[in-house]
Amino acid sequence: MRRLVRRIPFVLVFRSRVSNPERSVLAYEGRDEHPPADRGDGLEEEMRVQRSEEELRAGVRQREAGSVNVKKSVRTEQEEVQVPKRREEVEVERVPLGREVAEAEFGDEDVVVQVFEEEVVVSKRIVLKEEIRLRKRVVEEVEVVEVDLRKEEVEIDDQTTRREE
Repeated sequence: MRRLVRRIPFVLVFRSRVSNPERSVLAYEGRDEHPPADRGDGLEEEMRVQRSEEELRAGVRQREAGSVNVKKSVRTEQEEVQVPKRREEVEVERVPLGREVAEAEFGDEDVVVQVFEEEVVVSKRIVLKEEIRLRKRVVEEVEVVEVDLRKEEVEIDDQTTRREE
């Protein structure tokens, strides 16, 4: 919204009832062939002084006042976790027997014992922890503004001398 200030210049209008604008201008400038006193035609002349004032009109306009930036970034943290795990071990024990047997098989023989252990497996999952919500709201406030306004004043000083007859 634009600020509207009405300005009317100080204008002196010298007007005669005669509709000849050229003659009025000449009379105002003092170059009239027939000055008002010499006219003798009984027509009145009129002078006007206009007084002006500035009036205040206040409004608002919208402008950008700034912005709010929300920035997400990724930060990496190292975390330690203790995970209990188990493993198998094979114990070899030799037991002396010393007994007599009737028959025994002699030959090559392989015995395989499988040994197992647990290993730590790490997996990650994404969990939504928080949501940031942004809302704009309108806040109304009143701002006091002081403005100087100009006003024309008119003083009339009548210095005419009248003869008393």
